Amino acid sequence: MARLLIRMLGQFQVTLDGRPVSGFESNKVRALLAYLAVEADCAHSRDQLVGLLWSDWPQAAARRNLSRALHNLRTVLDDLHARPPFLLITPQTLQIEPTSDTWADVAAFEALLRGQPSVQQLTHAVDLYRGAFLEGFSLG
Repeated sequence: MARLLIRMLGQFQVTLDGRPVSGFESNKVRALLAYLAVEADCAHSRDQLVGLLWSDWPQAAARRNLSRALHNLRTVLDDLHARPPFLLITPQTLQIEPTSDTWADVAAFEALLRGQPSVQQLTHAVDLYRGAFLEGFSLG
């Protein structure tokens, strides 16, 4: 099973089985992955994602942009060959596949700070924190 690591505390970084992932054709593709990773506990409608990332585009063009971004994302993650795939895709929704081996630093950080964390949990949370959320990232 392939392991996908998504780091968003500090600069955005993605690794697949320990190798850096490159080939994202735009920051919108990175933003799509970041959003899905941060909000991994539920499915997101394509309309919601279009509104989030391409709100200033006509609906048909925005939907094409989402399809193109999704195709690029699946390509760079080698999602078609991953078992299970990293993305759960339906005609209406997208989300991170809950059974995939996907780890996001933001989710790990939040989990460590829930409730009354121990000193060990707080130390681990500090180790995860590499900087501000998506430091240096912009969508223009």
